[in-house]
Amino acid sequence: AVVSTQSTGDYNLTSDKVLSGHTGQVLCCKFHLLNNTEHVLFTGSYDKTVIIWSVESGDKLHQSICHSSFIYSISVYEDKLVTCSSDKTVKVWNVCCGRVKTINVLPTSSPEILSDWTSKQVSSWLSRLLPEHGKCDLTGLDLVEMDFDELVESISCDKEKRAKLRKSVSLLRSFDGIPNEFLCPISMEIMTDPVVMTDGHTYERANITEWLTAGNCRSPFTNTTLSTKSIVSNHNLRNIIQTVFFLD
Repeated sequence: AVVSTQSTGDYNLTSDKVLSGHTGQVLCCKFHLLNNTEHVLFTGSYDKTVIIWSVESGDKLHQSICHSSFIYSISVYEDKLVTCSSDKTVKVWNVCCGRVKTINVLPTSSPEILSDWTSKQVSSWLSRLLPEHGKCDLTGLDLVEMDFDELVESISCDKEKRAKLRKSVSLLRSFDGIPNEFLCPISMEIMTDPVVMTDGHTYERANITEWLTAGNCRSPFTNTTLSTKSIVSNHNLRNIIQTVFFLD
């Protein structure tokens, strides 16, 4: 159904179909001729799913939960679909008969799942808590499975810092790694000074300030026009992040 028409010079833009199926914001899309027979549209969303649509009919052919966080980029080549997500993975999928099946997951150096952390990543996390502490041999699996007393004993620090470390490890276990909410959508790094924009999303203050100073008037996350450029400190989130990663 035609829902709106807008004339722009010699061109006429007509809305032909409205495709409804995602429960979150649609962040990316890609047209493709599947198996040289059918024109389809792939869409990726904040709801962590990919939907395959029939271009001709507008029908939803298939929907799959492909990641543990939102999908911000997709690409298609022949019968292969590639999805990129803020869960820090890139997945390659086989597309067959309107369905997707994973064939490969490309690992990253910063998995969010605590048990997957390497000793290097544990050392990086520990250095934020205890700047004077050097490299350690503990892995994420150790943080998950070791007894609290044994774990704290293996990390040399005074009594006061041990209490804080115990609390931080407990919180880290409850989160099972680094929640997406701790990461700035612009840099995908842990925020130290989170602020809320009028788009409803939280960013690292320095990153969003740089974005706005560059003259951008749209949200870097949703691409919607910002009603104002005001920012408000997210004190609750900052306190949680400070507790887990930057204990004073």
